[in-house]
Amino acid sequence: MLERFSDRINELEAIIRDIAIDITTGAIVERLPPKAIWEKAGERVSMITALTRELKEYLFIIKPERVPTVRRTVNSINERLEKFREFLFKESLSPLDSSRKALDELRQALVDISDFLSFCKEARAKPSPVIGEVLQLKGTRAVGVSEELWARMERLLELIRSLQSAYRDVVGITSRLEGQIEALREDYENLLLSFKREKEIRE
Repeated sequence: MLERFSDRINELEAIIRDIAIDITTGAIVERLPPKAIWEKAGERVSMITALTRELKEYLFIIKPERVPTVRRTVNSINERLEKFREFLFKESLSPLDSSRKALDELRQALVDISDFLSFCKEARAKPSPVIGEVLQLKGTRAVGVSEELWARMERLLELIRSLQSAYRDVVGITSRLEGQIEALREDYENLLLSFKREKEIRE
């Protein structure tokens, strides 16, 4: 698993390096119309989205205690990439202004992705202790380990994955509840303000 994780890190690193070079050397510039920018960068941006999504799933296993941070980081990257796409495809009276805004989002996304890659490399070098031990045993399967012990290790790995999946679900539910609570709080404050205004008018 760590080998595939490393391959995906390398792939993502190569893609953002290529895009950064194109922006720096002028292959992708703000003077290009939106369609031309998408033709040059669109396929690679789509690959970035797919790779960050896959790396996120690996990080959920390798660093389960950092699930909320990883989720927020990847969501932020994808939001910037989506804005990049929206600016390029949105009808505008000033296409070059759309190109400029799109490339601003892309540049910031590249910065965020670089930080994300640094975290991926750190997680690869130092996975969570229990996960690291399980992956090492699973990868090496040392001579002399009994079938019974190996079966127990396999069951432990499956249990860890199951607990991680449950944890991700809890985090997602908590996030949605926080959003609903905030919406209810805003509704309450608006109603309270309306009540105060009506009271002042009557007085």
